[in-house]
Amino acid sequence: MAIVDVKKMSVIALRRDRSKLVEIFQKLGSVEIIDIRDKTSQEDWEKLFETQESTRALTEIQGKLGEVQFALDFMARYAPAKKSLLAEKPAYDEATMEDLSHSEDLWAVVRECRDLEARLNALKSEEMRLSSTVDLLKPWDNLDVPVQEIKPTQKVAIFTGTLPSNAVEMVKNLLKDRAPESALEVVSADREFANVLLVYRKSLEQEVSEILKENSWSKVDLPQVEGTPAQAIKQAAEKQKEFETSRQEVADRAVELSAERPNLEVVYDYYNLMSGRVGAERTAGNTRETFYMEGWVAKPDAERVKKALLKKIPEAYITFSDPGEEDDVPVVLKNPGFVEPFEMITDLYSPPGKNDFDPNILVSVFYFIFFGMMISDAGYGIVLTLLGLWALKTLKPKGILKKLMGLITLGGISTVFWGAMFGGWFGDLFNARPLWMNPLDDPMSLLIVSFVLGIIQIFVGLGAAAYKNIKSGNVLDAVYDQGLWAVLLIGLIMFVYPPLGGVAKVLSIVGAIGLVLTQGRSKPNILGKLSSGILSLYDVTGYLSDVLSYSRILALGLATGVIAMVINTMAKMLGFNIIGYVLMAVALVIGHVFNIAINALGAYVHSSRLQYVEFFGKFYEGGGRTFSPFMVKTKYTNLMSEEEF
Repeated sequence: MAIVDVKKMSVIALRRDRSKLVEIFQKLGSVEIIDIRDKTSQEDWEKLFETQESTRALTEIQGKLGEVQFALDFMARYAPAKKSLLAEKPAYDEATMEDLSHSEDLWAVVRECRDLEARLNALKSEEMRLSSTVDLLKPWDNLDVPVQEIKPTQKVAIFTGTLPSNAVEMVKNLLKDRAPESALEVVSADREFANVLLVYRKSLEQEVSEILKENSWSKVDLPQVEGTPAQAIKQAAEKQKEFETSRQEVADRAVELSAERPNLEVVYDYYNLMSGRVGAERTAGNTRETFYMEGWVAKPDAERVKKALLKKIPEAYITFSDPGEEDDVPVVLKNPGFVEPFEMITDLYSPPGKNDFDPNILVSVFYFIFFGMMISDAGYGIVLTLLGLWALKTLKPKGILKKLMGLITLGGISTVFWGAMFGGWFGDLFNARPLWMNPLDDPMSLLIVSFVLGIIQIFVGLGAAAYKNIKSGNVLDAVYDQGLWAVLLIGLIMFVYPPLGGVAKVLSIVGAIGLVLTQGRSKPNILGKLSSGILSLYDVTGYLSDVLSYSRILALGLATGVIAMVINTMAKMLGFNIIGYVLMAVALVIGHVFNIAINALGAYVHSSRLQYVEFFGKFYEGGGRTFSPFMVKTKYTNLMSEEEF
């Protein structure tokens, strides 16, 4: 329910223990390591940081990581991994992971994957070359002269080329008249061009060249193949079959190699862990015998971190201090189970800044109410609740996914409540009576309830802003900027109830005059103060707009119910016989699943929007940075800890 204090950790230890210390921090998962290289740009300080050695080590590890990832990706192309969502990741101790990382058999598998990929690339390259050759030869497949024989002799020139189709007969006649010792054979032709074979005595070179030049001749160099073009095309087709066979051999071998995928996944996670550790070591400052490291630790975890470190490295010196003004301090939140899922809503906007308090307890209450009202169908709520509980129990998600599943579960519970209040059970499928009211029969009542909830949240936002000012010592700012607005708004609201008109008028006048006199207090002269104060009253329209935004609660609630009723009506039209009843059941399931999905998404988006714009706009600045501890992060496996820290 609050932002947890964070301590700055400083550690000095012997250089020989650096790797061990980083391993302890990684397995603890409670320390965010500070890269002190960012604070020491002077040349004298650069000597304290290993660059060549650590860079070389990191490059080597990342190279191996890349090779293993390549092998896994290669296998996945031919034998996709079949993993159940319900299955837990296998657990290994670090010693086993390290042993597998040194397995020559596994590295032989990785190398073979590379070789197979190279073989595929060679096949692809050869296939492209062959395809290009076939494309060039196809227009010449009627040529009955072997391609290798189409070359000049001592006295005879022989060429292949193209001529415009309408110029072929003219060229033949010109050759007959001016170069009688020549021959032109048309191999193939279309409406535009003709592919021809030209033979002539070399002594007629000048005459032939002039004729060809006058008639748009274009020489064609055929690919170097054996036999006629038709024979070469046939050979290419046979070669293509060989390529297919070779590709299938590669695929079959990849499937065989995929038997080692589980072990390669272990090796991948091992090198991923090692990459993180080497990266963390690079942040330390070093002397010949010692090293220095800094980090952030949540205050409740400080003693545990200290005990774990000194237990393994008694010679280490560790201290904790309060952060300085210039420090970029991360935000650590500690909330009860009900509130924790709603942290993702705030984090998606921005974590609390240094001047903020944790708003999640307030967000959780309003978000819980709004989400349920926007769906307002108890049947849908039961589905969402069961889905969230199932995911939490079977998938055991972590991080933001865990919060999302918790949010779905709590949102489902709220939806069950409001659905029962409004009589929505899969629309009107069961014709259940509402415990309170039916929004379809009395939408104005729900609209009023929505506005009342919106007004309450706006006043809570003003109260939160006043709390921030008072906590910062700005009591008068709380009175002027939030108190007077509260007085004015309360007065305006009271006009709705005529018997309170006199009190409403007094409160409105007092609030308005107070705002006029105080909202320009930062201006240097009287005119500026007065004009700013008067203009500030225009913000009343902003508050009115904020209240109207809460009408989306009514809109989404009605949309869910109406769509559900339409689904039920259309499905019931199918139920005239056994087959019809089956189709009706299918239509009901598909329709309601779609309605749940689309309206749950709408409730998530619009409930979030009410928090971000109408609520946070009153008091919340954000701009903080989420605590990011150095910890064990694995993709395929879980790391078993040999001991408890």
